[in-house]
Amino acid sequence: MSSGIYTALSGAVARMNATEIISNNLSNINSNGFKKQRMSFSSVLSDAVQSTSSRGNNFNTIGAARIDFEQGVIADTGRDLDFAIIGTGFFRVQRGAETFYTRTGTFSLTAEGTLVDNEGNAVMSADNQPLVIPDGPFHVDEEGRILNDEGEIGQIPIFDLPLEDLTHDTAGRFVFNGAAAAVTPSLDSQILQGSLERSNVNLMEEAALMINNMRSFESYNKVMKNYYDLNAKSNEIATL
Repeated sequence: MSSGIYTALSGAVARMNATEIISNNLSNINSNGFKKQRMSFSSVLSDAVQSTSSRGNNFNTIGAARIDFEQGVIADTGRDLDFAIIGTGFFRVQRGAETFYTRTGTFSLTAEGTLVDNEGNAVMSADNQPLVIPDGPFHVDEEGRILNDEGEIGQIPIFDLPLEDLTHDTAGRFVFNGAAAAVTPSLDSQILQGSLERSNVNLMEEAALMINNMRSFESYNKVMKNYYDLNAKSNEIATL
């Protein structure tokens, strides 16, 4: 059988993997703070190897699947414990010994006054302690300062960190895989109380990508079928 079928197969597999990424983007279109992923395709073999030992064949794979941190649309909710970040920063939350970073600012208060996210993970202060807000009315300014009639009573910190060291955990939550020293207070980001950042997934864009990807997948399958048919014909000729 011609080795070209393996090139077509690798292309089909790469397109299947791309479909999974696009599907995940579409499934999180309504997840606040979610950041879409983008993929790029690459060749497995170098030009030199392709033209010599592989006899002109090459193999496709997803070269990289990166997270696109483009700002999502800011939507007004009117809820005092909803917070949107304008800029590149992140909230820090903690679940047990695990630390996560998120731009999903759907928070609430426990009976003890601890600020938690929508999964009950504590929002962390600048000194990495659960953030506790005293009873009574308050508001949060653009710098994250928590204010009441007596003045500043706390602060919701925003952190900057190398984006290339972030990986998706669930929905709008991320795991940081870099050095702790690289995490610093954000100087340019702002907090907007009573608002949320929506997912940065664009339905029409993802739908177009899905259609193009499926067409490519079908093309690779047709190529594989043609190779099978040619191989069958060559076997028939060989038996004459």
